[in-house]
Amino acid sequence: MSQVLIAGATGLIGRELVRQLGAAHELTLLCRTPGEPAPNRHWLPVDFDRLENTELPAPVDLAFCCLGTTRKDAGSDAAFRRVDHDYVLAFAALARRHACRRLIVVSSLGANPSSPALYPRTKGEMEQALLAQEWQRLAIVRPAMLLGDRQPPRASEQFFQAIYPLVKPLLRGRFRRWRAIEAHQVAHAMAVLAEQQSGVETVENEQLLAL
Repeated sequence: MSQVLIAGATGLIGRELVRQLGAAHELTLLCRTPGEPAPNRHWLPVDFDRLENTELPAPVDLAFCCLGTTRKDAGSDAAFRRVDHDYVLAFAALARRHACRRLIVVSSLGANPSSPALYPRTKGEMEQALLAQEWQRLAIVRPAMLLGDRQPPRASEQFFQAIYPLVKPLLRGRFRRWRAIEAHQVAHAMAVLAEQQSGVETVENEQLLAL
């Protein structure tokens, strides 16, 4: 069984990814608080501010990073950047220290290091940093607005999901790329992308929907 490392396993995409990977892999799940136990799920409580001090029980074959927050949930620009940029890069470094050369990471549609807006700029800078590293396999996925049962729920996402059936018919042509995507679809696409053993690519929302 391959050794898989996951960060963000209790989040919207992460929960779906763990479920879809099933019992075919040994999963080491980084967390603050352990989640539901299972024979192949090894919850490892960590301090994400000190991942450089974390030692894993075995070498890693494949890593998935599903970390992410919002400016509102984080509480400040700096706190948001710490999660969506610093923690992601620290997770990648942790995986590499444990022999991992394959990484699948969640970014966002519109990620752009030159953007004046905090969210896309931070995601774009995170992507740039990972692309500057040497990976045997690196897939950066860029989903649009996520649909699914987030716990705890976010009011903005609940509102969007309520009105999305009215908005979806308008997202045609050049606006099609902004169509919302179910969390389980993103997780499935990530699992499919992980089957490839080599190559570096950025996978946009429309490609995720196709996968």
